[in-house]
Amino acid sequence: MVGFSPIGEAVASPTPRRSARILAFASLLLLFLYSGYCLQALPVVAPSLLKDWGIPARTLAVPLALISIGTSLGAVLGGVLGDLKGRKLPIIGFMIVQGIAMGLSAFASDPLGLYVLMFAVGLALGGYYPSGMALITELAPVPRRGLMISLAVLFAPLGLGACSLIASQILPLYGWSSVFLVGGLVAIPVTLFLAFLVPESPKYLARFPAREVARQRIVARLGLEEQDEPAPPIAAPAQSGLSAIPALLAENAGATLALWLLFFTVYVLGSVILGWIPVILSSVGFDLAFASQSLFYWTLGSMIGTPLAGWLIGRIGVYNSAASFAFGAVLAIALLTFVPLDPARGRLIATLLPLGGFSIAGVITCLYTLAAEFYPTALRATGIGTADAMGRVGGVLGALAGVYVFDLAGAFGFFATILTLTVLTLILILLLRRSGNVAAVEARGG
Repeated sequence: MVGFSPIGEAVASPTPRRSARILAFASLLLLFLYSGYCLQALPVVAPSLLKDWGIPARTLAVPLALISIGTSLGAVLGGVLGDLKGRKLPIIGFMIVQGIAMGLSAFASDPLGLYVLMFAVGLALGGYYPSGMALITELAPVPRRGLMISLAVLFAPLGLGACSLIASQILPLYGWSSVFLVGGLVAIPVTLFLAFLVPESPKYLARFPAREVARQRIVARLGLEEQDEPAPPIAAPAQSGLSAIPALLAENAGATLALWLLFFTVYVLGSVILGWIPVILSSVGFDLAFASQSLFYWTLGSMIGTPLAGWLIGRIGVYNSAASFAFGAVLAIALLTFVPLDPARGRLIATLLPLGGFSIAGVITCLYTLAAEFYPTALRATGIGTADAMGRVGGVLGALAGVYVFDLAGAFGFFATILTLTVLTLILILLLRRSGNVAAVEARGG
């Protein structure tokens, strides 16, 4: 298939270097925007779907869980394929699977069929995510790498908003199936953009002497700089794919486990907050309008913190940036914990929530940058995928655990638990900074 060939081999194209690079990055950002749309599709159609099928709300808990399970499994599988077969093949392949699953979901007639399709949507989303992150890392100039990764992190939640906005316009007119159908149709141009405008990673091709000519053409076409980078903290094992993970743990178990635990902890934080903050605020006397707006305040801070983290990484390095944002998160959550949650202090709470979202989003951006820099080219997609899978498992557990923490400990205990997690995040970042070849990773960020 033509779409699976590196675009750099079609070197006769007259597209200028700058335009070719911009188009490649824009196509990859569309990938992450589309992932957000697919992730949000079922939640936005849920009320209409439940009414049409006449089923209880708890029935949709299964497909929502299957999306998360599929995403976690897909992140590991896609990471392995990205290191074994190249970055581009998993991206295109899983995009096709996701587009077909989204399109078929429009014609689902019973919960069982929807279960299978939502699992496929999640599996595909997780499958292309690590290769997409790895490819952005390997195409971006080193000084702008953190910024490009931050844009990828930002575009996924923008896709959530885009799905909600589109659904608000078409769902009342055409029903819930139209939201899935749009997702299936949009996958076609997005896949074509990715196939024809995005090259294979030159760093991946550099592992194969027989593909050196293709690699040089891609480098020349996109105007990429040949850069010698310091060795990552984790050295490449002789194995690749899943068999390499035990070797990584044997070589630097502490650093690898700390990175995984960081992803797990931060995703728990995010899911607990996004899932239960409105409920907590409403329970202590805030009116429904303020409780509902609380997520807007948090999200607004997140949208500012994500690109700022990418910019800051290029100035002070990824570890220093991560520690700074983690300290900000500790400060914001500590104030939310110990300042009385009183509606009379609504303005203060409305200030602390964006600060918390700003800080947590910055930490997440730094973590993805760190995961991309932490592993060698031969294992980068596997490393990103495994860390991402750990985070998504934490997200599922956090969403489930939040209500139990609130029931047992009340609002103060809820925020105290979140504070404990943010302190743990800061400690893990500081410990990780002390392990491995930190100077190598910091040099890439600066």
